[in-house]
Amino acid sequence: MCKKILTTLFTLALSVSAVAEQISAPQWKLSLAAGRGVLENPLADHPDAEVSVLPSFSYYGDRFFISNLTAGYTLLEQRHFYIDLVARPNEDGLYYKLGDDAIASGSLSSFMFQSAPLFPRAAPEVSEVERDVSVVAGPSATLVTDYVDLSFSWLHDVTGVHNGSETHLSLDKQFPLFGGVIGGSIGAINKDADLVNYYYQFSLEEAGPLYARRYANLYPVDDVTDQYARLHFAYPLGKQLEVRLAARYNYFDLDGRNARFIEDDETLHWFVGLQYTIGSGQ
Repeated sequence: MCKKILTTLFTLALSVSAVAEQISAPQWKLSLAAGRGVLENPLADHPDAEVSVLPSFSYYGDRFFISNLTAGYTLLEQRHFYIDLVARPNEDGLYYKLGDDAIASGSLSSFMFQSAPLFPRAAPEVSEVERDVSVVAGPSATLVTDYVDLSFSWLHDVTGVHNGSETHLSLDKQFPLFGGVIGGSIGAINKDADLVNYYYQFSLEEAGPLYARRYANLYPVDDVTDQYARLHFAYPLGKQLEVRLAARYNYFDLDGRNARFIEDDETLHWFVGLQYTIGSGQ
């Protein structure tokens, strides 16, 4: 059950972007979408996730707000510029929680290395590696213009899981189309070496001294910059019912990561369905 909830929330966070509106605080919305969605997992030996029901919740008060997995507090709000403090789970850690809980069998070579005392211990399969989900938090600034919204945020691990940081830069905008609303965004996320080392490198305890040094030489840890493009469309069928289409393409930077961790450096998340919404103003 916990894995299904994480799958649902993560797919929602990555693929189904809420349509931005002019908010008159306080305001809340609770939505339930039914349809089909797929989240491709970039981690090796980890299955993709599928969802059919997506809950969504948002609340905007005078300063405090919640939007699905993101919580924040507005420090400065002007017509075309605002600054928030935000906190949310790190996406890399969530990918580990989407995988099968069962430990996969080792390869024949791994079995041979592990059973022969004269050989060094082999690194485990990626499916056997466990990582915790961190919560990252920090300032976020957004500039709103007639053509595009520019957002920048710097988020640091506040839970002590890896003590790393990630920097986000994105261009977003939405427009009316065919009686509905279409929105898109492109963005890049720079993740520092501490974050990358924790989620995408074998530890000394996991791989043993020889394999750890070997992988450190083959795949030296470094900052990475992942990129994405997102598109979503909402078409109203009534006051509370609408059609929702959403997709997100992801590109994962392999430089700095151990290549064994990433099965596919390009993934696609998507969702198609009907969404019913209740809340203030509905």
